[in-house]
Amino acid sequence: MNSFCCRLCIIAAILSVSSGCALHRVDENAQRLETQVPSAYAEHSTGACLPGSWSRSWWESFDDEELNRLVSIGLTNSYSIQQFTARIDQALALSKQAGARLYPSIDLAAGYDMEWDGETSSGSSGDREEFSNVGLSLRWEADLWRRLSSVRRAEVLEFEASVEDWLGARLLLSSAIAETYFEIKEQRRQLEVIQAQLEINESLQKLTSLRFGQGQSSIVDVLQQQEQLEETKARVPQAEFRIGQLEYALEVLLGRTPGGEPLATSTELGRPPMLPAVGIPSELLTRRPDLRAAQKRVLALDYDVGSAVVNQLPSLVLGGSVDWRGDPSLGDEISSVFARLSAPLFRAGELKAEVRFRKARLDDALAGYANQYLIALAEVESALLEERKFEERLELVENQLVTAQRLLAESRNRFSQGLTDYLPVFTSLNIVQNLERDVVVARRSVLSARVGLHRSLGGPMVTPETPNLYSLSND
Repeated sequence: MNSFCCRLCIIAAILSVSSGCALHRVDENAQRLETQVPSAYAEHSTGACLPGSWSRSWWESFDDEELNRLVSIGLTNSYSIQQFTARIDQALALSKQAGARLYPSIDLAAGYDMEWDGETSSGSSGDREEFSNVGLSLRWEADLWRRLSSVRRAEVLEFEASVEDWLGARLLLSSAIAETYFEIKEQRRQLEVIQAQLEINESLQKLTSLRFGQGQSSIVDVLQQQEQLEETKARVPQAEFRIGQLEYALEVLLGRTPGGEPLATSTELGRPPMLPAVGIPSELLTRRPDLRAAQKRVLALDYDVGSAVVNQLPSLVLGGSVDWRGDPSLGDEISSVFARLSAPLFRAGELKAEVRFRKARLDDALAGYANQYLIALAEVESALLEERKFEERLELVENQLVTAQRLLAESRNRFSQGLTDYLPVFTSLNIVQNLERDVVVARRSVLSARVGLHRSLGGPMVTPETPNLYSLSND
């Protein structure tokens, strides 16, 4: 008894000394962004407010049923999204493994052995012995310093970060589908413009040939218009190739085999809806999935530091077993209990180095989180500037086209009256047709800029699956 009391005293002394060590506490509500957050964006936007509840996905603001359908298909069938879903399952399994270590483990063991000698010299059979055993064993590590809880919390945060990665992948996929869709519409519209230009060029080619036959025009006029016609024809294969290339890319985004039926047939390039109010820069921390994921991973690394600190402290394992043995019946019962306390005495600085390593990894993540936030701010500012300048360019190009069309009409009138040669008509026609194609590009650029703005803002996107996924970590 005295020996047992001495052991308890020793254990109590070790625990009391160890409890004086400073543990690493994690405050999940602490400010972790190591950079100044501006109060407003440099590029101002005035328009409709983004929905506070984010009850509507961003692509629905374009009021394009075909776009809505394609994005829905992509978010359902895309293999890249399925990859992120599988990663969520992996992270969830790891969090459940870490949580299971908080509870006792119970194992069952059973066996049956039979032994016998060979035949004796007299020919009789040898001796045979039989052994049977069944036993239960229990083992439980007491979470004295919350090491196991820290490991589990870190894994849960990694799981939640993987959910944010999935949400971010959905955002990137939807924006890629939208941009590809708008570019397909642009190329189809370009093809329509080119076909209309071909008709005009062919008409003028016949006119110049007729006037040349009547001696009212030179061969130079005929060749200039012929060259214009051939240059316009040469644009058709290029546009058709780009349409096919984009359709193949879109089918891959949708998780389909390339080469199916056309997915986008509309050629109308409307103007984007009213520019949304982008809010304040601090809201990016809650809107953007990539920033939310980075924040959760910073927290997970903070808990990793705590578990490394606790690894320097003693650990206590409790357990016991019950075995039934016999030959062959289970006649004997053997029971045991144990309590084992272990503490690192000399590890040549290995455990302290591990703490230092994890702290440095946390500092690395904190710096990366701040840098990621600055990049997100720059993306929003650039998207706002891009859309504003593209809108200005579109207006200027449209005005330029109106002027060029008036110049072309006047040049054709003067040419038909014999007041000038064909060169002003040729020059004006070339300018008009280039501007017609530029207007199509400019309109699509404005739409793409709006897509980029929503991508940089983090949506909004409706994600009804998210609450269900988070609840799994608590099962």
